[in-house]
Order: sequence, then structure tokens, then C-alpha cells
Amino acid sequence: MENKSYTPFNNNNNNNNNNNNNNNNKNNFKKKNNNKKPFFKDNDGNATTLSSGLDYYSEKEKCKDFLNFFKCTDNGNFNGGSGYEKYVEMMKEITQRKRKNFDIYLDDVYNFNKDLVFVESIEKYTSTYLRLFTYALDELIPPPDLINSRSAMGFNRNEDGFDKIKEDQRFYQNSDMVLDLLASQRIQRKRILQEQNNLDPDSNEFDFPQEIIRRFELHFIPRKEKSTIPIRLIKSEHIGRLVTFSGVVTRVTDVKPLVVISLYTCDLCGAEIFQEITSREFMPLFQCKSKQCTEGGKQAGNLTLQTRGSKFVKFQEIKVQEIANQVPIGHTPRSIKVYTRGELTRIASPGDIITMSGIFLPTPYTGHKAIRAGLLADTFIEAMQIIQHKKTYEQLDLSEEMLERIHEESQNENIYEKLAMSLAPEIYGHLDVKKALLLMMVGGESKHMKDGMNIRGDINVCLMGDPGIAKSQLLKHIAKVAPRGIYTSGKGSSGVGLTAAVIKDSMSGEFVLEGGSLVLADMGICCIDEFDKMEDSDRTAIHEVMEQQTISIAKAGITTTLNARTSILAAANPAYGRYNFDRSPDENFRLPHSLLSRFDLLFLMVDKADMDNDRLLSEHVTYVHMHSKPPQLSFEPFDSEFIRAYVSQARKIIPPVPKDLTNYIVDSYITLRKQDSETKAPFTYTTARTLLGILRLSQAFARLKFSQQVSQEDVEESMRLMFVSKQSIRFKNEKRTPQNPSSIIYTLIKDHCALNNLKKVPIQDIQQKVFSSGFTQQHLTDCLDVYKKVLNSNSNFISLI
Repeated sequence: MENKSYTPFNNNNNNNNNNNNNNNNKNNFKKKNNNKKPFFKDNDGNATTLSSGLDYYSEKEKCKDFLNFFKCTDNGNFNGGSGYEKYVEMMKEITQRKRKNFDIYLDDVYNFNKDLVFVESIEKYTSTYLRLFTYALDELIPPPDLINSRSAMGFNRNEDGFDKIKEDQRFYQNSDMVLDLLASQRIQRKRILQEQNNLDPDSNEFDFPQEIIRRFELHFIPRKEKSTIPIRLIKSEHIGRLVTFSGVVTRVTDVKPLVVISLYTCDLCGAEIFQEITSREFMPLFQCKSKQCTEGGKQAGNLTLQTRGSKFVKFQEIKVQEIANQVPIGHTPRSIKVYTRGELTRIASPGDIITMSGIFLPTPYTGHKAIRAGLLADTFIEAMQIIQHKKTYEQLDLSEEMLERIHEESQNENIYEKLAMSLAPEIYGHLDVKKALLLMMVGGESKHMKDGMNIRGDINVCLMGDPGIAKSQLLKHIAKVAPRGIYTSGKGSSGVGLTAAVIKDSMSGEFVLEGGSLVLADMGICCIDEFDKMEDSDRTAIHEVMEQQTISIAKAGITTTLNARTSILAAANPAYGRYNFDRSPDENFRLPHSLLSRFDLLFLMVDKADMDNDRLLSEHVTYVHMHSKPPQLSFEPFDSEFIRAYVSQARKIIPPVPKDLTNYIVDSYITLRKQDSETKAPFTYTTARTLLGILRLSQAFARLKFSQQVSQEDVEESMRLMFVSKQSIRFKNEKRTPQNPSSIIYTLIKDHCALNNLKKVPIQDIQQKVFSSGFTQQHLTDCLDVYKKVLNSNSNFISLI
């Protein structure tokens, strides 16, 4: 890259005394260069113009007028006659090192002179006007003053015990202060030589890039009336324009220093050479181009890079993906790269939903990719603004009319049943299941202890049962009703796909984190279908999420913890397709108890033949198929918008558990434990998690009624749902056909071999299963005799033929 020639820093404040720091009046920021020469010239010496016919100099003057004379009230509204000078005050804060971001609101630009053409030009040629405003600020902001810089940073103090040596060391450890020192010395040295007539006024020997002394980061904030653009609609026509879009952050890289200005020193003559870096890659300088080394045919000296005098900025790359509701049916989500610099780094994390404004720009491929790409170019967004907003219940913006309707409906005694029946009204029955899903959406209160321990308030529900009973439809409906819901299938999801993946970045070549479904569903609901089809190794990744609500990553040198404050709604099928009442629950649902205990409610949905119920179900299904709507209920079902709004208001209430209910809850828990101890083979074991589940369900039911504290009725309802869910799991088929002991034992042997993928098993393992199932050694011997054609046994092993 060729070394550029830089114009000397020209400011009318250069001759001011260095001791005049904060007493300079506002006119210091309003000095205007009255030399009306063109801002840029072409090869013929003519003023360079934009394609719209506006020259750079006049546009720069508009920028300076706006920065100097814009006034607004304290609340930010434009006031042309009075008020405080907003951007003049911002320039003062930059000079005093109290601010780095310099945000220019395009609404302010429009309100200043009502010049819509000027604002539209900024939106159309954003990169050009970014430079114009930068050059205008360079002229308005005074050059660095070392004494003022030390005072603004709090280094010049006269206190008892003040150690000047230590303060100087701390001062020069600040990279900005070092650059200010270099710039102030060069400015002072040039002024002294010019006063002594030892330096040509047109000499650029002591010049340096303006970027060295810039202590601000300029950003354009789009107009409020500008709507967001879906990521897939950002096309070539938006190149160079200011665009605003929303998306989900799926990946962020580490923050790295990006070189902007590199400083070289000559080994022979000691000259300092600056090189401005304008791209992601550059070619360093190797030979000195100063007059001392180039005059007289001398051999040029070698240049050495000085990182201490170079300028670096923070740089981070973000990958933003389309929000699910913006993706057309049958399409895959689009994603786009975003480059953030300076103070815009470390704002977004994986899983955040953000609204971002930036400049859509192309970038050429480099290296081997350039050979394959040919004339194609990659694209990215240069970030200007990042608004981080979690789409949660608490952040829904409700109108006064909606709030009044919610208040009226909350007074209805049947609001619980109405809301439950309004969930997926196209699905017949399953009222208790819908009530459980409604309480899951409301949830309980998360407890945060002083010692750092957290007790989750989110409710986890598992639906297990036969195919064709609308489990998947319920999951998809909940994912649509919830403000932040993610639907995924267990068979198509891996452990890292649900939690977080550590992948290699294509740009930096380092490992970075990319959030999975559970991270993206933070503060929402994650619906996992086909839960039983997941691999055991992938399913274990959910254990920490369901109780601790965090995801711990320790891979490829990355050790971190991500938030996954989400409710889990899982759906599973029996091991053999349909529930078989001739086999134990453990054989029907091959899920570990450590995972099942993390579900607050566990429902078994069995498709049992019943003439009356089947007739009602068929009539309901045919009516929905014919009219594309559910049959008329006794009331008008609530739409999804009202359910979402009602739940958002209910979640704002935090009802405590009164002391007089403590004994009742304790007795209820003890009763559940006693019932489990009296059951020979309980499917779910009552643990302390069950007690916490009762408290969460009771608090959710109290929230739903807008109650200020939990009542006994709330606890009874939670106990009823707990009983209904467990009773359905222990459901017995009264009409099942009996089997002889030999057939049952053969089934046990066959299932054990299939489960462990074995053809030969030790006879001791089979004896333990047979004895625990209530059979004797004689029964096992009779079974081996009856099934001797398919079972081969000896004193140690039993094998399948």
C-alpha cells in the first residue's frame, strides 16, 4: 500500500496557550475555514461533485453548520431559537475525554433546516457523508493538548501522598495519551521551526494522519420513521446505503485489536513514517521514503514497525440470522456478517434479538478464495447502531384498550378454563394438558439467593403418548403464542445444536461460540418434539439447562457459561410406537429418571378406543376440516394476541406463599412420598424437585388469577394437575389379555438384548430382572424350556438364536 501525503492540521486554536483548557468559550468549536477552495479536486483541478450534483465543499459546510448551530430542549426536541447546543456540548465532552461515541441523529438533521434532500443523501451515500462529518469535526475540535488531556483524565493532582512518577507511568500506559503526546510534540516542533524560519511553510515533514488524534467514533442514527428491512431483502441496490434490520445473533467472535494507523521508524535517518490502513489486509512498508534517505542516490533505510505509536481500535465480527417469523415457508433462514468497532463491541451476545443499523458494503475475497470467486464479492454491514431487546413478556407494549380488556376478563371466575380452551381450539379435548401448558407460559418466580444460588421459576412439561393425538400440534401452537418460542425436533437436533457449538471462524481461524436452540430461546419456551428419538449423549446436554438454566462450555480453549432461562416443553412417543400396557412404564419410555425428575408435569396421552369419545372426536375433526375453524364454543375463544398480553400482565405479579399454607404443602408432599413408597414400581419418583414443582404451579395459578398471594385453592389445583399427570401414567388397561409367565419372561429377555444391542447376556442379569418382576427361578426354567428353539442357555449365558 502506498504511503499517503497528509494535509497539516489546520486549526485557529493552534496559537492558544496550552494552559487554557476548560475556559475556552463555545466559539472555539465554531471556527470555520473561510478559504473557499474545493474540498477535493480531480486531475484537472475541478471541484469533485457527487453524482447528485452537490460538491463536497458545500456539503461539508452544511455539516459544520448543523454541528455548530443545532439547538434542542432538555428532552431532545428541536428548538431553533433557544435551548442548549447539543452537538457543541458533545464536542466539548470529546475534548475533555468524557465521551467517545458521537452519534448524529438524522431526525435532528432533518429538523434543523427541514432539508429532506440532505437527509436522503446521507442515507444514500452514507460512507461519503461519514467522511464529510468526520472532516468537519476535525476542523471544529481543537488539537490534543497534553496538559488538558492530563487534567481531563485526572492525572494532574496536588494531593498529599501524590506520587508523580507512578502517575506518569499510569498516564503513559494509556494508548490514547501516548498518541496525544506524539501529536502535540510534532505540532509544537513544527510551529517552533516555522517561527525560526528553519522550515518551509509548505513542508509536510512533521505532518501526520488526522486519524491519529481522533478521539471520537462517528455514527449515524436512522430516522424513527424508517422501517426495518428483512435480511433477505437487503440486496445490491442497498450497497453504500444506511439500512436497518432485525435478527437473532447466532455467533460472535472475540474482540481483537484492528490496526488503523501504523507507525514506522527508519533505522538509518530516524524518520517517522505513517501508513493509513483502510482495509482488513495491507502490505507493510519496508523502505524509507524520506528526503534524507532518497536524496543523493543513497540506499534507503529499513523501516521498523512501532506498535506503541500505531493506533488500534477494538474489532468484533457478529453473525446475525433472520427471525423465524420473517422466514418464508419452505426457506432456510438467511444470515449476514456485521463488523463492529470501538464502543459498539461486546454489546450483543449469542441468542440476543437485536435491531441494527449500518452501512451495507462489499468486500473482495482474498487469498485462495479470490481465485475461485473471480469477480464476485462478499458483503457485510458496518455497524452504526445496535439496539438490544429481548422479546419477553415484560417488554410487550400494550395499549390502554388492551389493558382495560385484560382487567375486565380477569374478574371472570372462569378465566382459567377460558384461557385453557382458547389454546389450540382446533384440537379436541386434552383440557388438563392445555391448563398445564397455560401455567407453563405464566411460570413462577425465579429465586436469587444472596450467596449466588438460583432456583428456577420456569415450568417444564413433558407430553408422552401414542401417535396421532396432536402432541406436535400443541407444541407448535405454544411456540407461536409465546413471544419467544423455538420449535425443534429431537431427531434433527444434536447436543451442540441445542446448547452451543464451538466452530472455527472463517475470517480469524479461531474458535468461536454459536448459540443453539436453548440459547436462542432464553427468556422464552423451547419446544422439543420427538424427545425420545434423541441420542443419549445429546439428551444429557439438556440436564443442566432444565435445572440450573445455564449452559457451561469448556471446549477448544473456550470456558464460559451461557444463560438458558427457558421452559422446556417436550413430546415423546413410546418405545414401541404405541403404549403397551403389558409392559412396565420403564420399558415403554426409555428415558432416564434423572431427566424425568426435572419435568414438573408428566402427562401420558393414550389413544384408547371409546365409542362415545371417538364419535365426538370425529365430529370435531370433520367440522374443522369442512369449515377451517373450530366448532362454536360456549364463549368466543381468545386470540393469540390477547393470550400473550394477558400472560405478560400476569407475570408482573409476584404472589408470596403465606405461612399458614406451609403445613398444608408439607403434608401434601409427605403424602406423595408415602404413596410412592407403597408402590412397587413407580414410574416417577417424588423428590424435592416435586415439592418445588408444586410451589411453581401454585404461584403460576395465583398469577393467572391476579392474586396477590398464593391460596390453598392454588395449591389444590397444582396437586390436582400433579395427580392427574401421574394417574394417567399409571393408567391400566382393563381389557388387556393375560399372558403366561413364560411369554412375559421371554419378552424381558428379548427387550433386554435389544436395549443393549446384545446377542448374548449373562444369566445373572436376566435373573435379577425376572426376580424383580415377581417371578421365580422355576418360571425362568420353564421359559427356557418352552422357548428352547429361539433361546440357547448354559450355566453362564443366555443367547438369542
